[in-house]
Amino acid sequence: MFSKTAQYTFRILIFMSKSADALFSATHIHEETKIPYKYLTMLLTKLAKANILKATRGRNGGFLLNKGTEEIYLVEILDAIGENDCSNCALGESECNMDNPCSLHDAYTLPKIALVEMLTTTTLSMLDPSLMKSHQEATLSTSTK
Repeated sequence: MFSKTAQYTFRILIFMSKSADALFSATHIHEETKIPYKYLTMLLTKLAKANILKATRGRNGGFLLNKGTEEIYLVEILDAIGENDCSNCALGESECNMDNPCSLHDAYTLPKIALVEMLTTTTLSMLDPSLMKSHQEATLSTSTK
């Protein structure tokens, strides 16, 4: 369902979120995720420009998450890499709308609504069960204090 670019981006962020406060070099991320290096650096740059990642230059530089995993929504990630095309026609028609619908327009309406809902409510912390568990535990310990 998601493009290879989106899949790579999710893999990068899931990997980084396991040590959310750590600074990662592009080389280390490449070695761990096996994403082609040039492609990886292009994605890291886009994520940094979108303020999802913070980039630090220099010998000891690298990338780290710019906010908590529970604050990063899938829609933001897709927007950052130019892959959020939920508003587009399912068949790629340029003139698909209520007045001039494509052959899938009506059938795609409900799945499209569900997809937008999923992208706008799902956070990075929800992509990895171990992150979700630690987030829930942190929320519970904060609320019980």
